Amino acid sequence: MSDRIPTLADLCTAIADGHVPASVDGSVYQVNVLELRRYFQALHSSETQSSLLSSLSQLGTWSSSSRPSVA
Repeated sequence: MSDRIPTLADLCTAIADGHVPASVDGSVYQVNVLELRRYFQALHSSETQSSLLSSLSQLGTWSSSSRPSVA
């Protein structure tokens, strides 16, 4: 699991990219808390999946000459 904590910059980028819907009230962005939660859950899920894929790809780099033995 990733130890990365999303930052305010991540949130601003998500709003700018349209991943988190927001409305503008003067100079203030208004973000729905449920949409924000959905975004962070999706972000966490994708980081977990990429971490798992990275771990699985490392399994393929093991030497085929090493074989487990049971004594």
